[in-house]
Amino acid sequence: MGLIWSNCFAGVEFTASGGQWERLITLCSRQGIPLYRVQPTLEGFSASLPARSYLLVSRLARRCGVRLQAGRRKGVYFRLRRYRGRWGLLLAPLVFAAAVHLLGQGVWSIRYDGLDAAACRQVEQMLYSMDICEGAVLTQEKLRAAEKQIMDSDDGFGWVSLNFEKGRLVVEASPALQKPAIESNEPVDLVAAADGIVLELNVQEGFAAKGVGQTVAAGDVLVSAYKPDPYEEPVASHAKGLVVAAVKKTYQCVQPSTYETETLTGGIESSYRLRLFGRTLELGPQLPESDDVRVTHRPLTVLGFALPTTVEERYVPQRQTRQFHLTPDGARQYARFACLAQLYAEFPDAEIIAESRREDWDGGTLTYTMTVDFKADIAREKGE
Repeated sequence: MGLIWSNCFAGVEFTASGGQWERLITLCSRQGIPLYRVQPTLEGFSASLPARSYLLVSRLARRCGVRLQAGRRKGVYFRLRRYRGRWGLLLAPLVFAAAVHLLGQGVWSIRYDGLDAAACRQVEQMLYSMDICEGAVLTQEKLRAAEKQIMDSDDGFGWVSLNFEKGRLVVEASPALQKPAIESNEPVDLVAAADGIVLELNVQEGFAAKGVGQTVAAGDVLVSAYKPDPYEEPVASHAKGLVVAAVKKTYQCVQPSTYETETLTGGIESSYRLRLFGRTLELGPQLPESDDVRVTHRPLTVLGFALPTTVEERYVPQRQTRQFHLTPDGARQYARFACLAQLYAEFPDAEIIAESRREDWDGGTLTYTMTVDFKADIAREKGE
């Protein structure tokens, strides 16, 4: 055991010469001082011993008139002793190990599994609003609370899982199964949404109140939800069907030939922040809070290597007011598109048969009136 201590921790090789060196060996044996590798020399002997026993051996050597000369020093103690006063070299590995451990508690990268591009952006924004991003310090309680908040705020996810290990956050999610649409069985009549002539009638449920070729007015019942039985008792049903009619309607739009609007100039005004371990460091002057401020964030990278820090950019696109002048043909096209938008908003399946228009100019303003002959499904539930 002493030999292991001497070689590994602290040992000294020495040479004893002159005097009663044989008596010195005897005294060392009586005092229990271990001597190793004892070798005779011309004037005495050489040996090794643990460094803690060297002072005791030197006192015994003076009693015996023996001169000691220390030689090579071995062991961890003497290796570290050379670094006295240079504690940085000794503390650096400890500091590095502590830094690696602490940095492992923060988010270095985030991976999204099972999400398309739109859902990935949505979840990323939600996590960022909860201060979960590159550089954040996470706990299991914070992760579980984030999962619950995502599930409560969006019914489009069937399940969400946040798993964090060794600096990487893995976000897994699955879309929820679509609930089948359940149609109402309330007895409601189908009425006409516009005046017209019935061209096609397809009643799936209920009782037809009009026939093909009949003229109907807006609000007339096309398919009734009630019909008396042979005993004059009303029989209720949920009216459902398709009633295609030929309709003629007029739409109008007012289009100025000169108008002003705000347009983007291509410039932006921006400010930056760093978010690291739950703290925010502002880099320079910051933009005031407003609804026009847009926020983007990305991990901080050095030579392509991502660091556990998030760069938050807040920017406002620069706009200016510009005046636009439309030619008469341009104003006419804008007005026609606006009239068609009104038509298809009212009848999405409209099929135009014919159209006519009238233009009235008052200075630089066009009043465009378009009369359209079309066929479309005009059946609507009463009360829509």
